[in-house]
Amino acid sequence: MRIGVFDSGVGGLTVLKSLYEKYPNNEYYYIADSKNLPYGEKTKEELFSYASRIIDYFILQDIKLIVIGCNTICSTVYKDLENKYKDITFIGVIDATVDLFLKSNKKNVLVIATTNTIKSNKYETKIKCKNNNIIVHNLATPNLVPLIENDLDTTKEINNILSNYKDIDSIILGCTHYKLIEDKISSNITCIDSSTGVINVINKYINNSINNIKIYTTGNKEEFNKICKRIMNINGEKLDI
Repeated sequence: MRIGVFDSGVGGLTVLKSLYEKYPNNEYYYIADSKNLPYGEKTKEELFSYASRIIDYFILQDIKLIVIGCNTICSTVYKDLENKYKDITFIGVIDATVDLFLKSNKKNVLVIATTNTIKSNKYETKIKCKNNNIIVHNLATPNLVPLIENDLDTTKEINNILSNYKDIDSIILGCTHYKLIEDKISSNITCIDSSTGVINVINKYINNSINNIKIYTTGNKEEFNKICKRIMNINGEKLDI
């Protein structure tokens, strides 16, 4: 199947890479809207316009499943896009990342993201709705995306961020760009990134070769499946015709 993925820049490529590694038997389209980078300081109207332009292109390519690999878009205009494009299935990184975080059973988390994402308070709201006992810290980190996009060292910036949060047990990388600097974060802190979250969510939509196969036999099902299972790793079903 054809799957569209987009982000403001290179960050969403971390999502695309994970998708391709997990589900290679699909046709992927990726758009980095680098011309309008960064998204984190843009108005809601601008963001809606950027996203609509990209989605319109995907639709022309007959794409009906779109992964929004941008936390800023998801935190500001996600619902507006759903209302505009009712025939498109969207997967947003925020819900996917929150679901993954909750499975980690961590209790003291720092969310780092763009200014717009932090202002929306989407991460804390969604986490608290599921577990009000979790301590959530929010920090806008607008300097990180330009550093990453320009392939500059982020070590000092990361150290400055973490120096003020000594007691956290986890960090939500609330921008897909931040997956690219995960190695700069202490190994004592659990990093929750959007790529893994999307992988967990998209599974139910993927029509890859093995999951889309239906095999039948008009003969003895048990005897048939001794070989079918070994060759195809799935069992066939009895079909009376």
